[in-house]
Amino acid sequence: MLKPRRTIIKKELKKDPYVEFLARTKQNLDNNQSMYKKILLGAIAVIIAIVFLTNNYQNNRSISQELLGKAFVTMANNDIDNARIQFEFISDEYGDSESGNLAKYYLARLHFSEKDYLAATSYLNEIRNANFPLNHFNISKFKMMALIAVENKNYDGAVSYYDIALSSAELESQKHIISLDLADTILLMGDYNRSLELVQSVLDNAEPRSTNYSRAEELFGQIKHTKSAS
Repeated sequence: MLKPRRTIIKKELKKDPYVEFLARTKQNLDNNQSMYKKILLGAIAVIIAIVFLTNNYQNNRSISQELLGKAFVTMANNDIDNARIQFEFISDEYGDSESGNLAKYYLARLHFSEKDYLAATSYLNEIRNANFPLNHFNISKFKMMALIAVENKNYDGAVSYYDIALSSAELESQKHIISLDLADTILLMGDYNRSLELVQSVLDNAEPRSTNYSRAEELFGQIKHTKSAS
């Protein structure tokens, strides 16, 4: 025999946890409608700001890269004064961006080639911690800093910069060039043994009759001669 369907009274409905949750949620929404509208509007404003800043960043990046390309063309045409002005503009306007750091690197190069080491050092210090996409720039900036240190007879500083450049080098040919530059500097400091070790490592690993091998042979003879004469 079928049991009669039990009638659920209103009082029991209110005790249902799910129903109570829905009721509380609706009441909360009704009571705090103004606050939730403000939160929603704030979230929308944040999203719009992020989209705007992203688009603005992309536009600035595109413009800075275009300006940098024009500066390269100007420099390639040997119009150094105008190239310098263009690099300075990019450096000032785009700061620590990739284009801004590249502009500072080339400004350092230009001043270095003119033996204006004070100005070159100023730009090199600004990009000291910059990580360039092409490793060539990371090595080159520390080599310039090392050469400036040698000019100022700051041999310890030069050795430190060459060590950083050497640890950053990826190609064997780069390592050989830096090792020989480092050996040259250490020879000036009178450390013949370490200088010889660096030169010997190049002789052991460089291709015979290559530029680096020939330079290592010459430096090896120079170290031996200087050591015997001291």
